[in-house]
Amino acid sequence: GQVQSYLLHKIDYLRTSRPTAVNLFTATDELKDLIIKSSNENISKEALIDIYIKAAEEIYHKDIITNQSIGSYGAKQIIETTKRDKIRILTICNTGSLATAGYGTALGVVRALHNLDKLEQVYALETRPYNQGARLTSFEIVHDNLPGTLITDSMASFLIATKGIDAVV
Repeated sequence: GQVQSYLLHKIDYLRTSRPTAVNLFTATDELKDLIIKSSNENISKEALIDIYIKAAEEIYHKDIITNQSIGSYGAKQIIETTKRDKIRILTICNTGSLATAGYGTALGVVRALHNLDKLEQVYALETRPYNQGARLTSFEIVHDNLPGTLITDSMASFLIATKGIDAVV
């Protein structure tokens, strides 16, 4: 019906916003499957909207829990592996709350290190050609008051050689 078509059209449009976002495609695939399945059943448009909202909220909550687990586990592994009191970390692209439901995957590791008072510095690569690191990751670093520096992609090897990066996420 009309509601199914509208939702499918909006999902397709949303997918164009982040062409490299695997988690976005996974979530929208789940929602598309739900809509297609519901079109084979005789349910009202109100019921479909309710089912859709409930499924989207479940995806949202599950993503945050998963991201926090990734952050916690990653921070623990980096601390155990490096055996350092303070960690210098390099990150590329955008893997933070703007790319996920609200915490982040690789940037979730950085947040977890910061929460444990183990983060010395995070270096964000600009990430060409779309500059996700420069536009998004650096925004999140500033927003969260993380000790961070934005660098160009071509500076990564020099940074690793001179600053002694402990981990790349």
